[in-house]
Formats: sequence, C-alpha cells, structure tokens
Amino acid sequence: AVVTTQSTGEEEEDCLEELIDLLQSSFLGLEEDKEWSDSIKSNKSALFTVYLNSEGVYCSRTLTLTNLPLDIGILNPECITSIWSSLSLELLYLTNDDEERYSIQAHPNLLRNLTIQAADPPLGYPLFTSPLQHVPVF
Repeated sequence: AVVTTQSTGEEEEDCLEELIDLLQSSFLGLEEDKEWSDSIKSNKSALFTVYLNSEGVYCSRTLTLTNLPLDIGILNPECITSIWSSLSLELLYLTNDDEERYSIQAHPNLLRNLTIQAADPPLGYPLFTSPLQHVPVF
C-alpha cells in the first residue's frame, strides 16, 4: 500500500527554511579540507566527517559547538609566598611531619593543596616525569 500525503506550500517553505538553516550552520566534509578549518573558525554549530582509521575501518566523527562554563582564578604571588612561608614554618620549625596534615587541605579558595605541591622540595612534592608508558591490555 502506498500512502500519499498532500503538503501545503507553507509546509514546503518551512522545510526549505530548515534545510537552508542546517546547511548554513553545519559542515559535512573531510577534515583535511580547508572548509573544515574555515567552518571551525566561523563557529558552525555542527561538523561531520567520515574517515578511514588505521585498521581500515570507516568511522565517523561529529563535532558539536557548545558553551562550556569555566571558572578561572588568579593567585597573587604574595599569596603563594605566604602559603610557602607558613609551610616552611610548619615543617622546618614546628616539626610537623604528619603526611596528612590539616593545613594542606585547608583553604580550598586559595588552591592550597595545588600550591603546596608546586613548592620546591623539601617543602613541596618532587616533580616526576617519565617517557610515555605503554601498558598492554591483553
């Protein structure tokens, strides 16, 4: 059975407007194309591409533009110096060697925990860097 419907000119016009809006706000193409980067720079709301991965399988990638709320803070150098000074007093002169001492977790608004970790040893934590490590899963 074939079902046919009659559409009004207004419905066709609405559909055409939606398609035009979709074409203007989206991009469908290859990531290597100049239009891909131009679409990113022009804040197109959606990007879609199909690519061949390293195993020879076709995959798709969809990028959608969204707003991301982000909090940014600034700490004055004097604040950092005062935190490191109090840490120095606590560790070197008051001999508090408790690893889970209260003052490290105190003052979350001053990012005290991260600030203490950034101090040079022996006050802060030693920096550790290593080359990329590969961990086999199977």
